[in-house]
Amino acid sequence: MSTLEDSILVDILSQKVIDVGEVHVSRTSLGKNKQGYRYLIYLPISRNYLWKILHEKNVKVRIFIEVPSEGLSRGDQGEGKH
Repeated sequence: MSTLEDSILVDILSQKVIDVGEVHVSRTSLGKNKQGYRYLIYLPISRNYLWKILHEKNVKVRIFIEVPSEGLSRGDQGEGKH
């Protein structure tokens, strides 16, 4: 791992919060044998270098989702528009 990657990792771990910007959420079914849905969160490709470093270092992360108030006002778009 390069010193730049080490530096990035140190910065991230010291801040303990990564702002990934806006992400896309997709709803998918659980499959033929299970009823219900699951939601997938697609992280931004622009941060691939970061996801790669975290994966290689086996760093565990917790994901918190904040829904801004303007996101709630768009909630009336219907079931198929997520």
